[in-house]
Amino acid sequence: MVNPAQKIFEADSESLYDFVSKNGRGLYIPPYQRDYAWDKVNVERLIDDTVQGLNALLKRTDESITFIGTIIAMNDAKKSTISPLVKNQVYGQVMTVIDGQQRLTTLLMLCLALLHEIEVNWAKLKKAKNIENEETRSWIETRVNDMRGLLSQMLAEKQNNGEKEFRFFPKMIRAFIDTWSYEGDKAVYNSPISWLLFEYVKFRENDDPNWSEFMRTLQKSAEGAENEAERKHFIKMMKVMRTKLKALPTDDDFPDLLSIVHDDNKQDMLFGEEFPKEMRTALEGILGKQANGIVADESGEIELQGGDAKSKQWWGAATELISLLFFSKFALERITLVVVTATTEDFAFDVFEALNTTGQPLTAIETFTPKVVQSVGLANYNASEEKKQIDSAFAYLKKATKAEERQKRSSELLVAFALAEKGDKRSKNLADHGRFMRETFDGCNSREDQQRFIRHLADLSRFFDTTWVDGVRPMIGAHPLDDTSALCVRFLVDLGHTITAPLLAQYAAAVTTSSDHDARKTALQEFQLVAQAVVAFAVLWRSSRTTTDRIDQVFRDLMGKGLQDPKLPPLARGLRGDDPLSKGSQIQNALAARLKADRASGGANIGDKKEWIEKTISYPLYDINTTLSRFVLLVASHDVVEGADGQLVIGKSGTQPTLTFDGWVGEKFATVEHIAPQSRGKSWSEDLYSDDQYDRLGNLTLLPMNANQSLSARSWEQKRALYGALAAQTKEESASIMNEMKEKGIDVSKVAGTIYSGHFLPHVHVLANIYSR
Repeated sequence: MVNPAQKIFEADSESLYDFVSKNGRGLYIPPYQRDYAWDKVNVERLIDDTVQGLNALLKRTDESITFIGTIIAMNDAKKSTISPLVKNQVYGQVMTVIDGQQRLTTLLMLCLALLHEIEVNWAKLKKAKNIENEETRSWIETRVNDMRGLLSQMLAEKQNNGEKEFRFFPKMIRAFIDTWSYEGDKAVYNSPISWLLFEYVKFRENDDPNWSEFMRTLQKSAEGAENEAERKHFIKMMKVMRTKLKALPTDDDFPDLLSIVHDDNKQDMLFGEEFPKEMRTALEGILGKQANGIVADESGEIELQGGDAKSKQWWGAATELISLLFFSKFALERITLVVVTATTEDFAFDVFEALNTTGQPLTAIETFTPKVVQSVGLANYNASEEKKQIDSAFAYLKKATKAEERQKRSSELLVAFALAEKGDKRSKNLADHGRFMRETFDGCNSREDQQRFIRHLADLSRFFDTTWVDGVRPMIGAHPLDDTSALCVRFLVDLGHTITAPLLAQYAAAVTTSSDHDARKTALQEFQLVAQAVVAFAVLWRSSRTTTDRIDQVFRDLMGKGLQDPKLPPLARGLRGDDPLSKGSQIQNALAARLKADRASGGANIGDKKEWIEKTISYPLYDINTTLSRFVLLVASHDVVEGADGQLVIGKSGTQPTLTFDGWVGEKFATVEHIAPQSRGKSWSEDLYSDDQYDRLGNLTLLPMNANQSLSARSWEQKRALYGALAAQTKEESASIMNEMKEKGIDVSKVAGTIYSGHFLPHVHVLANIYSR
């Protein structure tokens, strides 16, 4: 007898590859679905989760998948949801996606990013005049060909009719905007995802495509499109993925390649076979020379130790390719989803609503509380110190009214707590959080130890509640910070540099737990010194390279290991025991030493101020991190005046105080302005746009909130005049400039009367005195 529920829907667990690549199946996004909204955090989290699943495969085969949730779709057998529709020119099975399009879209982009990275690195090996190891090259070539075929099936499917690129249908399109067809005058692929997939097809069908030019081709194709901003967001997310994928071999969480080379079982698990003997010997030789594991240089390229430059370059590309290949294989075969396939759209929405309204998941702190109640005793719990501290942690979580935001708060708190308590690096996985809390609590030797453990959790939650905040001026409990330290904390929050919170929270707790006024005053001074040292370190490190480049590991080492040179004990509370915190000056010296230390020792390899400047001005800092670029500009503009030669020089203290809390959160210096605009106008030299020069510090300045859009993408002569009006010393001077522009026939209707900032801005005024040559 047929189960009536089967007439409504079926649910099956499928691998990513099986679901998407199925022959004759296309994915269709209905018109009511939101636009793609995932950002860098979401995309990086997906890749991080996949890496964790890959690690689980090598450790515990019963946890060898990465589950990404439920996909709800309707099998549109009658093609009733497809509009516009070219009859008989459509996939045989169309899956209309009701829920899960954000994840599926991202996963298709990830497949393209993987394929792109594989092609780029394979091209490097093919073009190399020296072949370091023929067996390795041959093995890689076979696997590249295999993976190219698998990933290509995820992106587009070849049809029996059509010419050139129109013979291929993108795997995903969007209603009303796109049309599947093998006829060039009927096929339309304008939505960002279908455009991206079809651009890949067109590029691939070229004779001997140069994959290093693919991103540039996408950029040119996106310019001028009606949905240019949406397409460029996809390009940006592709760049995020490529950066993460490029860094896989150097990622602390990524499986160690040398351990895989040494283990036949791991090779078989990842590739379905063992490495050839000669290849294994060669890899053991090169990887065995990497005393500190595989590291990357400041530009993100793998930097191997030992051998000549050509050999290191060849093995760097080979190492990255091998890593990409087994990551790709895992992603396709073991990223798993539950596909709920409904027979009608109404049934699909019934399932969707049911799955999203059946209660909310508990946080790890909620699942931990019964353990504490059991330990204290139910009769004693309500009046206990433990309840008081746990309630304090709950109070912080409950300020988030939505369940999703509450889960996010809980996750951030417990990841930080594991580092602050034990120096442990923990994932954002709920089960992992619960396990850490239970095991660490059980490991306490006495009730006093348990109370200290719980009090530490409460201290950290209070730190996140009153200090690590973005809506108000940060404080430590009821104790105000000096202006510079308040600025520093707020900058770290805005930068999203949460890895520093466990360190700062240790010193904040010393303030709130101090018993007398003098001790509290000293503790506050120590916190402020540490906060300023951390920000100085973070800015110098982050601005001198294109990625975060192991900076998180520096703070993990401080918490979990301490340092040998200079000598510094671990700062995590559970490792420190009853020993006092290190002095703020010791933290300052330790961070300064990390900046100067060479890369092999885990340092930034920045010799002096001149070297830092040379590195920082050569990178597209705005594209790397907008928040960071704004802070550096704030530092550079602090107390400057116009010098006699028309350049900015340091003036007297208080002349133009930009490096203040109000300077950071207020509107006066709120936006970063591109002097040569990001979108090139006809009057701007093409040279500025050939190598990301327009995103470098030399092309950036700070403007008030209301001024940035007023300047827009005008010519240099118009922008120069408007800079003068904006930063004029008086309102009358500003009006005079605007009138002069009107007399020249320049349209200033959108800015007249609003451009004057009301403040003299020397860092902007100096631009008005630069004449084009």
